[in-house]
Order: sequence, then C-alpha cells, then structure tokens
Amino acid sequence: MWTARKIACLIFAVLAYLFFRGIGDHGLIDPIEGVNASVALNMAAGGGLAYPLLVSPALASPGTGGLPYPGKTMGYWWLSAMALWLFRGFEFPVRFWSALGGLGMAAGAWLITRRIGGFRGANYAALLTGTSLLTYAVSQIASPHSLYSCLVTAALAGIIHAFQDRRFFLLTHAASALALVAYGPAGVILPWLSLLTYAVLTYRGRFFLEALLYWPGLLATFLIGGGYLSFLHTKNPAILALMAYNPPGPVFGSFSSGFLFLAAGFFPWSGFLPHAVKNAMPRRGFFPANPAAHLPLLFLLIWAAVFLTFGFFSRDAFLLAAPLPALASLCAIHLADGVERNDARLFQRMMALEILLSVPLIFFGLPLTYAVNSEAMRSMTMTALPWAGFSLLFLFAGWRCAKQRKPRKLMFQLCALALLCLLPLGGSFDLLADQLSVRDVGLWLRRALKQGDVLIQYIMNHPSLYYYAGKDSELVDAPVAPRTPRRESRPESFLYQAWMGGKRVFLLIRRDKEFLTPLPGEVHSLRETKRFIVVSNRGD
Repeated sequence: MWTARKIACLIFAVLAYLFFRGIGDHGLIDPIEGVNASVALNMAAGGGLAYPLLVSPALASPGTGGLPYPGKTMGYWWLSAMALWLFRGFEFPVRFWSALGGLGMAAGAWLITRRIGGFRGANYAALLTGTSLLTYAVSQIASPHSLYSCLVTAALAGIIHAFQDRRFFLLTHAASALALVAYGPAGVILPWLSLLTYAVLTYRGRFFLEALLYWPGLLATFLIGGGYLSFLHTKNPAILALMAYNPPGPVFGSFSSGFLFLAAGFFPWSGFLPHAVKNAMPRRGFFPANPAAHLPLLFLLIWAAVFLTFGFFSRDAFLLAAPLPALASLCAIHLADGVERNDARLFQRMMALEILLSVPLIFFGLPLTYAVNSEAMRSMTMTALPWAGFSLLFLFAGWRCAKQRKPRKLMFQLCALALLCLLPLGGSFDLLADQLSVRDVGLWLRRALKQGDVLIQYIMNHPSLYYYAGKDSELVDAPVAPRTPRRESRPESFLYQAWMGGKRVFLLIRRDKEFLTPLPGEVHSLRETKRFIVVSNRGD
C-alpha cells in the first residue's frame, strides 16, 4: 500500500534522477559556468583557498599571483574544488553541488510544509518546488545560487519548526552561517531580517530575541561564520572589502521584467500562487483569528517578500529562486487544504487563472524569446516543442479534472505531468551548450598545446577555455563578459607581433568573424568545429 512516506521517497527519487541526469554530458555555458569552474580549478590545483583566481598564476600581475576574482562565494568554490578532487569528468564535479542544492530546496520545502500542512501538503510542496522552471534551471547551472537557496530554505525550516520547538533555532543559525560562507553576507542577513520584520509586524519581539540569542545557535554562528571571517581576515583581508560584489548571473533589465521572470520561473504552477498568497494574508490586521495556524503562513509570506526584494534590487534572475520554496509551501498548504475539503470550486478558479497566465507564455513567450535570442532558441527548438506539448497537456488535464469536480485526481495528474515537463528540459541544456560551449575545441587544445605556445582568443571572451584547455589565453579585441573582472584586451597589433614572433601561436576565432586586416605570414588551419576555427602560424 502506498503510504505518504513511500510517496515522499518516490518523489525525491524521481527528482534526484531529473536533477542529476546529464549534468556531466554537455559543456560549460559562459560566462557564469566558466568563471565558477575556472576559480574552482585554481583552488583545486593549489592556488590558495583564500585567493579566488580567474586565471592561473602564469599570467600573474606583479604581487598578485594571478587574476584575482572579486567574488564572495568562497564556500561554493571550496566545495567545487573538493568535487573536482573526488569526481572524474569536466562538467559533473562543478555542477554536482548545484544539482544537490536543487534537491535540497525541494527537501527544505517538504520539511517546512510537514509541520504546517501534514504529509500531503509536504509532498505537494516538494513537487511544486522541484518542478518549477527556475528551480530546475539553477540546479543545472554551475553557480552558487542553488546551494544558497538550499541553505536559506534550511534556515526557514528551522524557524517554522521553532514555532513549537525552540531547539530548531540551532538549524537556523547553522544554515544561515553556512549560507554566509557559500554565498556572502546576504545569506546570514536576510533570514534574520525576515524574522525581525515578522516580529515587528506581529508584535512578537520576544520570539525574535529568543531566536537570535539561542546560545547553541550563537555558538554555531560564531564557530562557522566567525571562523570563516577570521580565516579571510588573516589570509586575504582584501576579499572582505569585496563582499558586496554580485557573482555572475542572468540580469533582468527592470522590475516588470523581473516579475515576468518570477511568474515564468514558477511555471507550471503560476496560476496557483495568487490564491495561496491571498489565503496567507492576515484578515484582521496583524492579529489573525487563529494565530497558531495562520502566523507561520504570514511568516512564509514575509520571508518570500524580503528575498524577492533583494533579488529585484540585485537584478540577478537566479536569486529569485531563493523564495520559491516558501512560495511553494504556501501553495502546497492551500492545495492540500482544498483537497481535504474537496473544494472543487477552488480548483476551478485556480485552473482558470493558470490557463490565462500559461497560454500566453507558451504561445507568445517562446516566439518572443526566439526573436530576442534567435541563436539560443534555435538550438533549443527540438526540446522547447515537446515541453510546450507537455505543458498544454498539463493545462488540459487540469481543466478536465476541475470540470469533473475531482480535486484529488486533478492534483495527482498535475504532479505527474509537471514531472514529465522536466524531461525535455534536460536536453535543452545539451543543445544550448552544443551551440555556445568551447568544450570540443578546448579539449583538442589541451592535447595540442605545448610548453611555450601562445593561445589567443580573437573578438571573444570565453572564461571556460582556461578550464578545458588547461592554459590561459590572451584576449585580442575581446568584449567584457558580464560581471567578470576586466582582463586586459590587447589591440590587433599584438596579434600580428605574436604571429611573427618565434613562438607557435594558436588563434581561436568564431566562424562568423573576419580579420580587419590579413594575418602576416603563413596561416595553417588546424581545427574546425560548428562555431570555431583554430589557426596557427606553424603547421607542426
């Protein structure tokens, strides 16, 4: 017989398969993955645990030992360096912690909702979190966002459980201190800011002080956070001044585009969210009629608002993943309550809103994205169409069950179809990397390059080239990669000087680019791929 615990185990087994499958099969996507992989590689190769370097010490500026990277996600790079030491392969180690973080976000949502909404609500919360587009995206990208979201969700779970058992404050302290190490100051500031905001709005200042001054938690914060900051202050005090630097990530242009990104990121459950938020809003000021049941919901709402505000002002789209488990828990509690009451009208309203939001996203969002970035979308067409088909089936099945007034059947079919929607998305990362990654040419250069050879990127800047080729490259007329330190981009005259020098030069150029003036001397074509050409001044 299928019990709630067995269903939970099945859900996490399926999510683990979806998150981990294929993460080592496709190349790194620049610049975000290339930056993180290169910094972790330098740490794994002995570059120093307190000195994040984007390139190796071979291109050292005087007194620096390399190109310092002004990042703050030291803990994430340490874990990635450890994974590089433990696992084989090029991509799997640097994406391992992201996939594990995505699974941890679902587990955190399960723990949060288990205390408030029972096993059914907890299972719904894990499914809603795990099948959201934004959660899946951050779990597939080598970046600290997934691990950061997982740790702050663990801190949230500690607070929710501490409403009844104060010992769980230890989890909040430890998780927020680890988030400081893995991401930066926001990891420890935002959880306590959320709790302070809740305490002010509900006049529960004593609860906040109990949480903040819980002595086992304070000890954990001092040992983890204080030890981390002391280590940096001793080894590399300059990095402390760079803690406000945002790591690379996709940037949205305005608040309206950020809200659209959030709505699309919560797909296919976007239409369920407004009802859940309305249900969590206080009905009598800040003193609900049933405080024991309603105050945790209000805290989830405040938590999501604080983290969303930080994400909007940071303009980092991947930071919007941090509040998703809290929003998923709100939705799951509302859905579980509707299933328990067999409230068919509630599900009809939610499905109607879901259709109104999702149909424009599917029919107009994909062509609009194709027009904005045709190269990327052209590579993902083969997976975008099956995903759109599963999404339409999701809407059709939900509306059909809602008309039949069968909430339990509706949720079962929607959860199963939401999992199926993730199947083609894994292939989209494969196709995207196939169009944008330098993996093939980088691995060929790793075998071809010898000591003393010069590697040049012409009119492009791919941080992952160092990770694959194992050698730093000079940049000629190169654009600046977003949110990466400005490496020196040399003028075209440097290319001609190197070409006529005594060393063998490997020049990497895109197939669709042309030289402003012909290269001097002989030009030997050594390697051609779909996007890149490697030429050299010598044919040996």
